[in-house]
Amino acid sequence: MPRIHPASVLALAIVLSASPARAATVGAFALPEGYTVKPESELRLISIAPDHTIAAVSELAGSYYRAKAFRWRPDGSRSTFAPLFVATAPGHGANGNAAAAAGVAAGPGAVYVTAAESWSGAYSGTSYEAQRWTGSTARRWHPGDCGPADETDQHANAVDARGRVALTYDMTGNGSFMVMQDETGRYAPFAFVIDGARCHSLGRAVVMGLRGRWAAGYRGYLNGHLAATNINTIIQRYAAVRWHDTALTELGDGAAYAVSSAGLAVGASAVPGRFESMTTNFFGNPGRRYDSSVPHALAWDARGKRIALERGATRSIAYDVGDDGTAVGMLQAPGGKHFAFRWRAGRLERLDDLPHPAGWRFESAYSIAPDGTIAGIGTLHGIATVFTWRDTAS
Repeated sequence: MPRIHPASVLALAIVLSASPARAATVGAFALPEGYTVKPESELRLISIAPDHTIAAVSELAGSYYRAKAFRWRPDGSRSTFAPLFVATAPGHGANGNAAAAAGVAAGPGAVYVTAAESWSGAYSGTSYEAQRWTGSTARRWHPGDCGPADETDQHANAVDARGRVALTYDMTGNGSFMVMQDETGRYAPFAFVIDGARCHSLGRAVVMGLRGRWAAGYRGYLNGHLAATNINTIIQRYAAVRWHDTALTELGDGAAYAVSSAGLAVGASAVPGRFESMTTNFFGNPGRRYDSSVPHALAWDARGKRIALERGATRSIAYDVGDDGTAVGMLQAPGGKHFAFRWRAGRLERLDDLPHPAGWRFESAYSIAPDGTIAGIGTLHGIATVFTWRDTAS
C-alpha cells in the first residue's frame, strides 16, 4: 500500500479499470476551513513544480481580498503566504487597505506570487507586484534593471524547470479612472523572460508560459492598435501569441497560456475569468452594450494550426500542457458544473469519468508536472480540496 503522509494527504487510492489495465493515483491536500480555489481564473491559481511542490491561491468564502497562497512541499507539509502590501505607485494619493494573492507560479526552489493590493483615495483601484517565496520568507522581488521606466505592475505568470520566470509589466493601477483611457498602445504591456540576473525582452504582450526555446501569451487590440490589457478589457480583440526565442508570431484570436518544448501552445478563444458583457453609461450619456467572447479551449500546433479541444461545453480553458502533448484545464457543462479535463492524442477526457477514488469531484486542472502529474481543485466529500492526479502502471 502507498505510504500516507498524515500532514496533508487526506486520501490516496489506486483504482484499476477494465483491460487494458489503468490506474489513477489521487492525492488530496487540505485547505483551511472555508477556503476554496476558483475553477476558472485569468491567472493560474494552482501550480506544480518539477519536484512536486504545489502552490495554490485560495480565497475565504468568496472574499477576493482575503486570498492567500498555500504551499505543500513534497514531504506534505503546508505553509501559508500572506502577501506583503504592494509598493503603491507615488502620485496616486492611495492608501493600501487590502492585500491578497492573485496568482502563483511554482518553480525549482521558489514560488512566485502575484500579489494584489486595493487602494483608495481620489480614486480607487488595484496594483500588482511579483513577490518571491523561498523557505518561510516572503520578499518583494525586483529582477534588476528590467521593465519600462514608467509606473508599472508586475505579474509573474510561470516558471520553467530551469527557474526562468515569465514576467509581464503593465500600467500601474487597474482603477476606475482609466476606463476611458486611449488605445494608442502607450500602455500596452511588456513581456520579459527573467533568467537569473538577465532580462530578455519579448516585446509588447502578456507572457503566460515558457518552455525550452518557446514562450506563449497574448496581446490586446483596440481599433487595430496594441492596448493595455488591464483596462477596457471587454471591448478588446485578443490575439494569442507564441515566441520562438524572441521571434513573435500571432496565432489568431484567443490567448495562449502554456507551451511545450516542441512548440504546442494551449489556451482559449478568449481571456478567461473576465466579465463578458457590460453596458456603459458615463455622465448621463445613453448606455452602450459591449459583449465579449466566451472562452473555449484551444491548441495551436508548431505550425500554427488551430485545434479545438472540446465541442459542446458552455465554456472551457486549457491552462497547461506537458511535453508529451497532454493538455489540462477546465470545462463547464451546459448544466453549470465545472469539470477538470485532460486532452491528448486528439481525445478529451473528464477526470470525473475516469476510474478514481470514491467521494471525489474534479473541477479544474490548472497545472501539469514534467512526469505527467496533474494538479487542480476539486471536492472530496463535498469539501474544497487541492488534488494531484497521476496515471500509474497496474
